[in-house]
Amino acid sequence: MRKWLVALGGLLLTSSLTAVAGPASAQLVVDKLWIDLDTTSTGRADVVLKNESADRYYISVAPVEMLHPGTTEEQRIARSNPEELGLLVSPSRLVLDPGATRAIRIVSINPELAAERVYRIRVTPEVGEVQAGEASGDERGISLKVLTAYDLLVVARPAQPESRLEAVRGDEELVLTNEGNTNTLLLDGKTCVAAPEGERCAPLEDRRLYAGAEWRIALGSPDAEVRFRERSSADGEDRLIEF
Repeated sequence: MRKWLVALGGLLLTSSLTAVAGPASAQLVVDKLWIDLDTTSTGRADVVLKNESADRYYISVAPVEMLHPGTTEEQRIARSNPEELGLLVSPSRLVLDPGATRAIRIVSINPELAAERVYRIRVTPEVGEVQAGEASGDERGISLKVLTAYDLLVVARPAQPESRLEAVRGDEELVLTNEGNTNTLLLDGKTCVAAPEGERCAPLEDRRLYAGAEWRIALGSPDAEVRFRERSSADGEDRLIEF
């Protein structure tokens, strides 16, 4: 059975001043949020959209390239020419009736890469005017239909991908830098110190570390150990790492 994933995206609100009513139920779901395009994936992938609401959705699909992702110089660049973008996404607009499914085809048209290219694809649903029933007396308010816009991550991997983490340790912090040519995802991180009553650990946020980016982690103690599960690709297996 396909596992449908629902993302927390930007909320798009459509409202009309009308009779008091509860929030309308509306849901668009996608089957994947992280897409790897590498030498083993034939450079293409399909993302399946499913309309689980009672509304017809008018969906726009807009790709951008992420330059210097994960750094203070990060930029989102829209390119109208797919050859300059290095990515072909089709269709750019579609209509999805209630209960229907459609696929978005994503194709990397990059030549052999020495370093990864990173993209975001915004999938934005829209509906028609919100309708609500009549209300009596002065009971009037706003009826809202809340929709979720998805920001898909697409990574065009280099021919020989390597995420090489370098660690520089001080008394107060650990600085991790990705000196490789592709990103890696660090999950379930924690800093741990030994104590008489047993090991004490503090959780760390999950972090995707892109090539050339760094992460400064406060240790809390010079003797603290830092541990993660590392996932180097969307379909790859996790491995335990520690510093």
